[in-house]
Amino acid sequence: MRKEILITILLGIFFLQRTGAQITTAKEAFSLTPITQLPYEGIMSETLIEPYASIYFPYKTWGNKLDMSYWIDYGLTISVPLAEDGDCSIFRRFVPSNGQYLIGVIDLGIMDYIRKYLITATPEGEFIDCLEVSVLGSTNTGVGALIKQWKIDADMVVTVYQVKPTSTTPIRFEDTSPQTKMNAQRIDTCYQIDETGHIKKIKEIKYQPQDYMILDFTENRNIWDGKEQPLVP
Repeated sequence: MRKEILITILLGIFFLQRTGAQITTAKEAFSLTPITQLPYEGIMSETLIEPYASIYFPYKTWGNKLDMSYWIDYGLTISVPLAEDGDCSIFRRFVPSNGQYLIGVIDLGIMDYIRKYLITATPEGEFIDCLEVSVLGSTNTGVGALIKQWKIDADMVVTVYQVKPTSTTPIRFEDTSPQTKMNAQRIDTCYQIDETGHIKKIKEIKYQPQDYMILDFTENRNIWDGKEQPLVP
């Protein structure tokens, strides 16, 4: 995990040096980000998938449209705000198949806590909509646990996969190790991005809760590969 974060930082420095100036607008950040072909899967090691960039621009570009904080627990109930004058980075850009809007993925958080948003914007970079698609936290051994991840297909359908603890008491990432057991429920949620760039929920599938090990959310394991049983509607 730390190796991937270091690669991200170095790539960000490279692109800033290449532009030779501070990036201050979303439009400019999008324009500097290479295009990734659809469909796409948000796996743990996505920083190693080409083409990859890390183009930094200020949080305040879109005012208060985004929740600028990071999660510190598996249930996504405890968040810590980021510095108001910080930067976020766009590392993926796609070409939509149904409209003229901009679409990409931004990364925010700190070294051991990562949160990613799928963002849509007008051709001029004005905010349209966003969706949280990925959350990663660091265990007490430094191993990253990816408990929310996603896919997007060529029809602009986004599926977000999440594993949510059944416990009403928050379970912090830092209080677990890869061998920790946790009872949780898998939830798959599908969204459609329309021709205007707005993101609409279209379907949700919940599965029978079961016991997991935190190890199940580390390395190159994917939530969508699980064999959980869907609940009967």
